[in-house]
Amino acid sequence: MKYVVVNIGCIECGVSSDIVGCFETKEEAESTSQKLNENKDARWRNGGQNSYETFELKNEINPEYKAFL
Repeated sequence: MKYVVVNIGCIECGVSSDIVGCFETKEEAESTSQKLNENKDARWRNGGQNSYETFELKNEINPEYKAFL
């Protein structure tokens, strides 16, 4: 299993979201998210609020989106 850390930008401020990185362990990914969420410069990036979240990567298509393919 792999984990991805995603920067969730601010839709109200127009700050984009982006992938921070992929990690082999959940602990490494969550540690990265936590450090970024605690860093005031990372939380307030490009003039808007940012949040850093960890997600588990699965090797499959989310069923919600299969109908569109």
